[in-house]
Amino acid sequence: MGVESILEEIGLTKNEIKIYLALLELGSTSTGAIIKKTRIHTSKVYDGLERLSNKGLVSHIVQANTKYFKAVSPERLIEFLHDKKKQIDQQEDEIKSIIPQLKSRQLTVADLTEAEIFQGWKGMETVYRMLRDYLGKGDMNYVIGASKGEDEEKVREFFTRHIHFLGQKEIRQKIIFNEEARGNLPVYKKYPKLFQLRYMNNITPAEINIWSDKTMIVILRRNPTIILIHDQKVSDSFREYFDKLWKFAKK
Repeated sequence: MGVESILEEIGLTKNEIKIYLALLELGSTSTGAIIKKTRIHTSKVYDGLERLSNKGLVSHIVQANTKYFKAVSPERLIEFLHDKKKQIDQQEDEIKSIIPQLKSRQLTVADLTEAEIFQGWKGMETVYRMLRDYLGKGDMNYVIGASKGEDEEKVREFFTRHIHFLGQKEIRQKIIFNEEARGNLPVYKKYPKLFQLRYMNNITPAEINIWSDKTMIVILRRNPTIILIHDQKVSDSFREYFDKLWKFAKK
């Protein structure tokens, strides 16, 4: 990763990065030289200098009624990160303090929420983390139609991690795979007491997870879509459907 990419990762904007790097090369200088070197509009240079000053990365002096700006030593970037960490820790404490209030509001509208839709791999991470957080040792998740998905490598990587997390919490799974996915996830062999596997031909193009009062329909496109249904009757009916299929599925 290049210098500019790393600086952007830690929270500097593209203009701030250009200005800061220009100042490192120019030394103490006026805005005119910065504008000339960076080719950034005058007003944006002033804005960038102010933000960099607030971050402690730029200092200035006034000589003959002219401001001269100078980049602070790059070691200050470490202090900048420490400041950010302190701020994040403080924000984390503040969020923790209001979580009970937020949960109380959520409960008041729980009956109105019957389904949620999650998109992409970030959505996958969110909803499968919900599953793992909700279930505990010995709880069961039922899966119908586990497949390779359209992006086999990504699917294998994602579910290998997920299975390890399930194994750590000792969450059980009964899974009916599509036959074409047989052997796709050898990691299951590490947890023989937790996972029961069976197979059927072309059972469904989507994967269905049933846990507690939740039914999760996962469409494993290259950009996945996940529908999470919160309804006890729906999950009960899918669980009955699973039990019927399980009798006909092959080991």
